[in-house]
Amino acid sequence: MAQFPQGLRQIESRCNAGERRVLDQLRQCLDDQHIVWHDLPVGEAARQPDFIVLGPGLGLLLLEVKDWKLATIRQATPDRVELATASGPVMTAHPLRQVRDHAMALADLLQRDPALVHDDGPHRGRLALRYGWGAVMSNLRRAEVAALPGFDAVFPPSRTLLRDDLDDSVDPETFVQRLSGLFTVDLPQRLTPAQRERIRWHLFPELRLGAPAPAPTPAEAPPEVPDLLQVMDLQQEQVARTLGDGHRVIHGVAGSGKTMILVHRARLLASEAEPARPVLVLCYNRALADRIEALIAPDEPLRARLQVRTFHGWCAELARRHRIAVPAAPEGQDDTDAPARLAQAVIAAADAGRVPLGGHHAVLIDEAHDFEDGWLRLAAAMTDPAARRLLVLYDDAQSIYQRLRRRFSFTSVGIQARGRTSVLRLNYRNTAEVLGLALRFARGLLPERGRDREAGRDDEDDRVTGVAPSSSGRRGPRPVLIRARSEHEEAELLAARIADAVVAGTPLGEIAVLCRTRAQMAPIAEALARRGLPLQSMGSTGFQHFDWSQAGIRLVTLHSAKGLEFAHVHVAGLQRLPWRDETLEDAVRLVYVAMTRATQSLVLSCCGSSPVVERLQAALLEQGLEPALQ
Repeated sequence: MAQFPQGLRQIESRCNAGERRVLDQLRQCLDDQHIVWHDLPVGEAARQPDFIVLGPGLGLLLLEVKDWKLATIRQATPDRVELATASGPVMTAHPLRQVRDHAMALADLLQRDPALVHDDGPHRGRLALRYGWGAVMSNLRRAEVAALPGFDAVFPPSRTLLRDDLDDSVDPETFVQRLSGLFTVDLPQRLTPAQRERIRWHLFPELRLGAPAPAPTPAEAPPEVPDLLQVMDLQQEQVARTLGDGHRVIHGVAGSGKTMILVHRARLLASEAEPARPVLVLCYNRALADRIEALIAPDEPLRARLQVRTFHGWCAELARRHRIAVPAAPEGQDDTDAPARLAQAVIAAADAGRVPLGGHHAVLIDEAHDFEDGWLRLAAAMTDPAARRLLVLYDDAQSIYQRLRRRFSFTSVGIQARGRTSVLRLNYRNTAEVLGLALRFARGLLPERGRDREAGRDDEDDRVTGVAPSSSGRRGPRPVLIRARSEHEEAELLAARIADAVVAGTPLGEIAVLCRTRAQMAPIAEALARRGLPLQSMGSTGFQHFDWSQAGIRLVTLHSAKGLEFAHVHVAGLQRLPWRDETLEDAVRLVYVAMTRATQSLVLSCCGSSPVVERLQAALLEQGLEPALQ
């Protein structure tokens, strides 16, 4: 059966009678190599054909469905059709002209991508894939129109499917042949998986990973197509498109696209929301909140219907708005537990009825594994009680703020997601080399493949369980460990390596240096500055947040890097781990999360030994990599 990323039941519920006949025939006659979408905006121009079919042998096909009765069609030309309606004659676009315009616009869009055109031969510069279009007159039979003068002239049989083509008696091979007849060009090449993903990248900008959809550009200046395109895979797309109302939970490994699914969902919900009842997006750290906001709402109209906050930042707003008193620290103690006291005060006020609940169109929680039970309970209560739109993203393997890993049910914190839980196991962010090293390094702390879900449990959808990551198989350079004699030498070696990468063409914004503390960033920032490299450092005086619109190397703490990703990641100062009162398990989890921020290359560095460095060296040796680079 064909794949339906929007969900077959969801499509059926939106179809009219004619579209449902077409959907049934596509479902019965196409195999799982074909993908079918229904009534979605396509491309930068957001054109909206009734059906799009994409298959390796078939190519790209657009269908426009009309369920008109013969008596309804008063007259027709190749451009227009006059229909008889209860309110009088109505002129409408001819479905073939309509779908042809859609197809030609998409062909023009795809032809801008060098990877989708012939690079030599007689077809040089033309699309290297078949594309076609057709109209489906789902309520008209061949016998009915055969004697009608001029029908075939305005509804050519080579471009028009009739009710006869949708009968159950039509075998799949015959139906596929009819679809193939809707193409004007016959090419021997089959679409490769890479070409299929590039086509999806162009068709659906909302599925693009790593950046918000680009702003429209003038026709005379078509947008540049990057060499490396990142787009949600079909499972991610299906999860994103089938998230309905109610409580939903996504368990996903690092790099599985959880945050981009949240971004997709938040954009959709914010477009429906009213400013008085905005969508609330919560996460733990400030850097991730800033990045999510930049991805979701680059334009002001959407931002007015959206709030992206850290949990404690949101609590501070509630405390100010509702005049909630936060207890001071006990005399003689420092203020390190101020965030905990703030959260407790707000939760207590909400329990006492002093904080209104249910005031948000939807609530979305990223990195929920770092939220305490009471935080989750409060956030879940903030969604509109009529629709109960709540999305929770979770990966217990990345929980780095809690000493003791917990096992609790979502029901216990007011999240009713049983039967509405999705699991994402495939890591797309990291290369096989980076993920392989990270898994070896964190062995014993992560669930094993095949044992990550407690199969057979009636309540497994309701419980927090670890998920073992699998690699997407993408290859890249081997991770490197740099061992220096001093912090100064470590900073110089890292800065020199980064400078070489920038000279070779690496964009500044794709480079990050991760450190356990802000103080560790100072010598590295100085070494980069001496080489004239622009940077943004959390260790700089007065730092508040990153400006993601500005180019620059980012210096980020290990904790703040959670949820972020960069092409080239440098993890420095490993000789300091475990830090002070951290356990080795805490430190290993923290470094595992840091390592899995890298989409292309990973460099680790130290200027001394520690249990973390020793564990890392053992993992490198086991992977067959050089244990150290002096």
